[in-house]
Amino acid sequence: LPRVGPVRVRKLLEVFGSPEQILEARPADLRNVQGIGIEVAESILSWRSHVELEEEIERVRSFGASVIAQSDPAYPALLREIHDPPIVLYVWGTLGDRHAIGIVGTRSPSHYAAECAKKLAYQLAYAGLTVVSGLARGIDTAAHRAALAAKGRTVAVLGSGLGALYPPENRALAERISETGAGISEFPMT
Repeated sequence: LPRVGPVRVRKLLEVFGSPEQILEARPADLRNVQGIGIEVAESILSWRSHVELEEEIERVRSFGASVIAQSDPAYPALLREIHDPPIVLYVWGTLGDRHAIGIVGTRSPSHYAAECAKKLAYQLAYAGLTVVSGLARGIDTAAHRAALAAKGRTVAVLGSGLGALYPPENRALAERISETGAGISEFPMT
């Protein structure tokens, strides 16, 4: 919703308890929440004009994904502890509760850098760690592919919605990742 980011959503959840109660709140009750003025309250009250909820739920379902909230036990515990964790995660695959390590880097690595990323990711995945990266070209792609080659788990944290995978040439890689690991995003499907 316009003007309603994660910080305001957390504040609203503290006051109202659930998303449903926020969306059903009276204008005066919304405006009484610290940081929520007239414009933000109007944005919340007119949420149906901004969000096509039924269509989004159908896109998630037909894609084969799920949506988990911070309150869900499946939500990654360590992610919940960061300063500004996503309110919800769109998940394509299975997150799991295994130990993980991130490998990220440039989109245009040298041959040496790409080989180092492959070797490191392979060995870490083979040892049982989940390799987390961003599905981008370069180091990220090398890390995901190496983890899969080691028959290990890998998780792709996307900077776009699951329905708008980027880069498009990594679509097949994302599908392979979702079979044993997961693609995750904090953004709506498209």
